[in-house]
Amino acid sequence: MEAPAGSIWIINPDELSKRIAAHEHLPLNPDANIEAITRIEAWLYASIATHQTVGVETVLSTGKYRALVDAAHGQGFRVRLIYVFLRSADLNVERVRIRVSKGGHDVAEASIRDRRRRSFEQLSWFFEHADQVDIYDNTAAEPELVVSKADGDLTIYGALIPELSAALEAAVPELRVALEAEGIDLARAKPGRRSASRRRRRRRAKARKAAG
Repeated sequence: MEAPAGSIWIINPDELSKRIAAHEHLPLNPDANIEAITRIEAWLYASIATHQTVGVETVLSTGKYRALVDAAHGQGFRVRLIYVFLRSADLNVERVRIRVSKGGHDVAEASIRDRRRRSFEQLSWFFEHADQVDIYDNTAAEPELVVSKADGDLTIYGALIPELSAALEAAVPELRVALEAEGIDLARAKPGRRSASRRRRRRRAKARKAAG
């Protein structure tokens, strides 16, 4: 498929749930939430069937979109994953509390922590099967790109937290061996530090892409 010329419609399940609840007079939880999920999945598959580029926002805590990725590839689409994380589960909990203070919906702390764990577990499969991946650390005021994958090249720009490191190693089993051969110990990487070997790796990745 050709790259989209304009903007891509990316639907937010939370926003759709609120609109369904407001305009169709359904209880937000669980009725409107369930209805939103059902409609979004139908819309995504219909869009693929009509060769329309689309996107969806998800916590990625389940594998329900694996079949969608396979369906998209079957129709000739390239699949792009943009994955955003925080450096700790405590920060996830804090962000939800801030959202609630501004009128947003709440999520139980145990659910927040469990979804984070399951999301990193799912990331391995989606990282492997997506054609392009950009992974951002959203802990600071501005998101920081820490990992990207494009055209078979994997580039690491920043330190990897243990959950992310484990997810990538599951998707790319040779990753740790390759990085340790360059003197990079993922378990001891510290935020904000980029070794010379990592910079060399980034340049090589870009060179391979240009040569291809």
